[in-house]
Amino acid sequence: MPTSTDSLEPLQYKAAFSYDKLTPTLVCSSTGGSDEIIRWVLDRQDILYRHQMHSPPFCSSATLIRTDALLYGVDSIIDHIEGRSLPSNRLIPEDPAIRAEVIGLYKLFRQELEPNITRYVYTKLLPEPALARRLFTQGVPATEKWQYRLGYNAIRKALYKNIGVTGDARDLQGNAAKVPQGNDAKDSQGKHATDSQGNAAADRQQINEILDRVDLLLKDGRKYLAGPALSLADIAFAAIAAPLVLPEEFGGAICRINQVPVAWRTDIIGWRERPSGQFILRLYQEDRPAQRSAKEIPKEPSILGHLAERAKLFASRRQTSLFCFLQKHFPVLKVRPTSLVTVNQNDLLTEMLQRDEDFTIEEINGRKMARQKGAFFLGMDRMNPQFDRERNFVRRSAKKEDLERIRTYIRNSSEAILEESKRFKQLDVADSLCRVVLVRFIDDYFGVPGPTETIMKNWLRALFYDLFLNFTNNAAKHQAAVDAANERKTWLLQLIKDRKQAQQKGQTLDDNVLNRLILLQQGTDGAWFDDDTLQRNMGGLITGILETTNKAVILVLDELFNRPDILAGAITTAREKDMQKMYGYVSEALRFNPAQPGVIRYSEKRQTLGGKGNKTYTIPAGSTIFALTAAAMMDPAAFPEPRRFDPGRTAVYMNYGYALHECYGKYINAVTISEFVAAVLRLPGVRRAPGRPGRGSGMHIGPFPNNFVVAFD
Repeated sequence: MPTSTDSLEPLQYKAAFSYDKLTPTLVCSSTGGSDEIIRWVLDRQDILYRHQMHSPPFCSSATLIRTDALLYGVDSIIDHIEGRSLPSNRLIPEDPAIRAEVIGLYKLFRQELEPNITRYVYTKLLPEPALARRLFTQGVPATEKWQYRLGYNAIRKALYKNIGVTGDARDLQGNAAKVPQGNDAKDSQGKHATDSQGNAAADRQQINEILDRVDLLLKDGRKYLAGPALSLADIAFAAIAAPLVLPEEFGGAICRINQVPVAWRTDIIGWRERPSGQFILRLYQEDRPAQRSAKEIPKEPSILGHLAERAKLFASRRQTSLFCFLQKHFPVLKVRPTSLVTVNQNDLLTEMLQRDEDFTIEEINGRKMARQKGAFFLGMDRMNPQFDRERNFVRRSAKKEDLERIRTYIRNSSEAILEESKRFKQLDVADSLCRVVLVRFIDDYFGVPGPTETIMKNWLRALFYDLFLNFTNNAAKHQAAVDAANERKTWLLQLIKDRKQAQQKGQTLDDNVLNRLILLQQGTDGAWFDDDTLQRNMGGLITGILETTNKAVILVLDELFNRPDILAGAITTAREKDMQKMYGYVSEALRFNPAQPGVIRYSEKRQTLGGKGNKTYTIPAGSTIFALTAAAMMDPAAFPEPRRFDPGRTAVYMNYGYALHECYGKYINAVTISEFVAAVLRLPGVRRAPGRPGRGSGMHIGPFPNNFVVAFD
């Protein structure tokens, strides 16, 4: 077998382009084996994509289009996906010997097997117009369907020419107007039939020679062709050879065995009976992931949606004036006739949040947490004995040296992604950097991987939305969160069980938060902290990490790009890696462009607030209070010259809330957000990408930033 140590073909891509859809697009052939390789790889990575299929010969090369990468050809797309995958999910092994074998097999299947199979299938298929039309027009644009309907003979001739078939089987269709008469007709038909059959026989022979070599590999009972795990060689062989056995799970267009002519069907049955044929069918049944439904693709905004985006962008640029106005003229604002009250002045808001027994939180999201089976101490009030008990126990899992560990992980992971992105001269900060690194950080530091990275992202988004953003109590959004919570609970409990079983077998657990809590659980004072309590608290710890951090990073960059004079200083700070000073830029940017404008509390009884002044303000009983921290941070009493951007301020920021229920991950966020922002600012000539992809509010799914593209030199 081939043992080439060469890598895949050099990357083919387009730099400095613009793509403003929320979901990547794969443009590919409906029937090609190489195109099926890409679909398989994308589905295995659980990447949602628009599947834009075309019939041959209208698609010469597969193309993958993302907001920050446009790639041509199978090797380029595979190389790109491999470069952004976790080592455990890669299809090209690191071991040099196995790697060489995998790449050698991959090239054999693509360069030798695929052309033979294509010629064989076309010579069997093209003389059958009805079958060919049905196959080649599955899932393709209407214009291509009409071209096949109106100009099949011309298309067939082009396909024969493309694959180098010497005989033109179109003359075997009995088209009397174009076929010679008498003896000449018999001679012509006989020649074309012989040529076509000769091509098919020669291709069949070469196909069988390669299948013989695969059969020989499988003779020792191995599960995969090279190495102990599924590799690119296995996927390439199964995808390219799929037309020989017609698996139902094929991701593009494929015939069914009862549709094909008898002679072809006989070959298929023979190939299915071979060890290599059985291997292909098993790979499709066991290792080919199901394709995600097109219904999951988020809808692109309409014309009105685009106008709403513009309005939101316009409003966000003027929110500072609103916050300054509110804190100055309406220290406390009662929104009649509702029970909503906003507290906007810094001293009043500080007093209110410090009085956590008068202004409580359980009424705000306690019920939702309970429905999600994820009660967490940050959703409990001080009067609840569980609050101190669970909070203090969980705090014991933190170590002083963790912040440096977190900094190193975020910095190294970010730099690796930025290095891979340099060839494209642009980067999607949300989709390619923050959300990728953060979901892996949850695995590395907290010890909680998801079934797939995409599933974990979806869980966290659904849970966070329902807990903190579902102000209208949308039933569908709430149910999505309940479903996500149940799935995550089952997954976490199994993780805990697996870790304990590994421990019983003498294995040393990796150092992460989940494993630290398992060890604390086994201490003399940890018996009460059972597995359900453990999974609830782990769920609470990780729920807010992904979306809040991603949004904060984008808002900081958005604000800095709007301030060229400030941006220059931030870039210098980023290059110097002065992270304490960098955090000053982050804090100020979030003051002007807040990730959340405030926090919500409830007052069961009538309360009064006085702050540091002589005037008191009454809060009616039964009020829901919006503590507008964004306005409080525009109060000149606490933030002198509040409209001035000053990264050196020593004021008490409220970007993560304040007092008892301040965000538990405040110190982690200080590290992660600063590191992400600094990594992006170190890119040479970094700037906002043009159009929707580069606008802070330009490409959202609901309240969540889905994409934010920066360009660089």
